[in-house]
Amino acid sequence: MKKIQIAQIGVGHDHALVVLDNVLKQNDLFEVVGFAVPECEKETFSDRIETYKKIIPLKSVDEILNDPEIQAVLIETEEVNLTKYALMAAEKGLHIHMDKPGGTDLALFQKLIDTAKKNGCVFHTGYMYRYNSNILSAMEKIKNGDLGEIYSVEAQMSCWHKKEKKQWLERFPGGMLFYLGCHLIDIIVRIQGIPDEIIPLSVSTGAEGTTAKDFGMAVLKYKNGVSFAKTTASECGGFNRRQVVIAGTKGTIEIKPLEYIQNGDETLLYSDKKEVSGFEWHAKGETKTTAPYDRYDAMMQAFSRYVHGEAKNPWDYDYELQLFKILLNACGEPVEYV
Repeated sequence: MKKIQIAQIGVGHDHALVVLDNVLKQNDLFEVVGFAVPECEKETFSDRIETYKKIIPLKSVDEILNDPEIQAVLIETEEVNLTKYALMAAEKGLHIHMDKPGGTDLALFQKLIDTAKKNGCVFHTGYMYRYNSNILSAMEKIKNGDLGEIYSVEAQMSCWHKKEKKQWLERFPGGMLFYLGCHLIDIIVRIQGIPDEIIPLSVSTGAEGTTAKDFGMAVLKYKNGVSFAKTTASECGGFNRRQVVIAGTKGTIEIKPLEYIQNGDETLLYSDKKEVSGFEWHAKGETKTTAPYDRYDAMMQAFSRYVHGEAKNPWDYDYELQLFKILLNACGEPVEYV
């Protein structure tokens, strides 16, 4: 199989370097030909740029967009600029892996989706939990009816950030819910579909004097139950308490922690899943732990298959647009999403 010629635009996203490291590691699938730094990132991320220059060639954005040999791009700018540069790539017919969730401008996101669809570009977003093996296993059980009718999904994804990072969240509607809660909204919508009502509940904890909404939360109401997404930037031990609880009329699945490390190796993650199907009050179920994995392996392998036409992206253009609209509503920005 011929390697995909790929380049990266932007270094400002928190996942920028780990995604690059992953495609460099998977050199049987990808050939990374360079990276570009949007003008807005040159001062803010000067140290990161120097790290990149030791690994791959520095090019301009125009050089990448107009190189006929380049087939795909990694859009890894700061969140507010993701949609802008993904749209530039879509206009050139390039296949796109764009980190989540996109910029905050719905009209621009709509134009990106329309352009990618028109030009036949693969549009793949960095929702890494879509490739979590415990999430995939739970989705299969839901599809098979093993859990009965799902009436609730409880999703939490928290961490602890320094004051500067907390305040940085002020640039987003909903703050932390936009920044990390997008992963959780995606999981809920994939399981339960379009909600009947969305209730945004994000607030500022005031921790360390922050005024940004570092406590992100939203409730999604459905005909037979209520689900919620909760994410904070001020929770000690939050990473190891990230969890998804899926409750159905025949059983419950608890994935907790969603991810964690062992023995100090941050490149390899684990995930625990407990399944309970008994109706006894003290039913404990059975907990299983995954084998160690790199969260980006499956994600970028899938992107490779989509680019080669060997598989179809299950998260199509329309889904990504609707998810973005639902996310904006969960962040307190009322837009039509049905």
